[in-house]
Amino acid sequence: MVRVAVIGAGFMGLMHAEVYTQLPNVKVAAIVDTRGDKAKSLAEKVGAIPYLTHEQVFSKPDISIVDICLPTFLHKEFVIKAAEAGKDIICEKPIALTVEDAKEMVNICKKNRVRFMVAHVIRFWPEYAFIKKNYDQGRYGKLITITCTRLSPKPTWGWQNWLLNNSYSGGALFDLHIHDVDFLLYLIGQRPLSLYSRGTFSEEEGYTHVFTTYNFPGGITAFAEGAWDMTSNFPFEMKFIAQFEKVIADFDSTTSPTLTIYYADGRIERPTLERKTAQVSGGNISDLGGYFFELNYFIDHVVHNKEFQVISPEDAVQSLDIVLKEKQSLETEQIITV
Repeated sequence: MVRVAVIGAGFMGLMHAEVYTQLPNVKVAAIVDTRGDKAKSLAEKVGAIPYLTHEQVFSKPDISIVDICLPTFLHKEFVIKAAEAGKDIICEKPIALTVEDAKEMVNICKKNRVRFMVAHVIRFWPEYAFIKKNYDQGRYGKLITITCTRLSPKPTWGWQNWLLNNSYSGGALFDLHIHDVDFLLYLIGQRPLSLYSRGTFSEEEGYTHVFTTYNFPGGITAFAEGAWDMTSNFPFEMKFIAQFEKVIADFDSTTSPTLTIYYADGRIERPTLERKTAQVSGGNISDLGGYFFELNYFIDHVVHNKEFQVISPEDAVQSLDIVLKEKQSLETEQIITV
């Protein structure tokens, strides 16, 4: 039985804890949150013990995995503490707010010989994983263009509104838009040659709406829009339209079915994808699908000591680096060579 401590009892801690209750031979042993009521409420929901501090948990030898669902500015501190306590770690994305911090986290995990994975969940989201698999298998031919969109109302559900505090979260650029940056790097398997970004900015919230064009090797052009400045009644949307040599792949999270493949020969395919739903409130999504597949992958690879191939710590550092290049483009209004 694998025993897990979830650090942070907010929306993402709730999502992760619920997934663990659905995995065989996994037990949520501890929920840690300085807000005692939050820790107690989530612990009761999943049959765990609530704690107010991580010190009470990191010293327990029977807990082998720590799942960090804390605000981004706390990631480095808690990943390092968990690594030094000899725990295997999964940490919410983005890995950190600076490349220097991210690299230090990776190196300390290696030094302490603990497994470390950053939860870039879109790599595991059924529609995105389906496109990646079929593209890699050569079914779709060369990728020509891809447009990714991710739009959300303001994320007001976080602890002390941390998501809307630029110094804590990095704004929509780091917390929301990075999903599509990471997927583009994963799908194409290369860094862009150059990029150009425009967006809207506020001193308190950082970049709230970002538009970026990427030029990838092989003549591939990509575009991504990410925003969390939509009105409160605007539905959360994630979409992509990918033009390959043989197909157009069209994904829209607000439609049913969500994914349609249009073949150049006239065929239309609407794949049936596995779903894992949950009654979870307080955030922008209630589909456990990507989270379930992500955490199942993490547990399986830790238990069986397998190399992380879908997402490595170095991949998470690279995604952060590209977002920082976008920030540079936003600030200078220039095309940035990557």
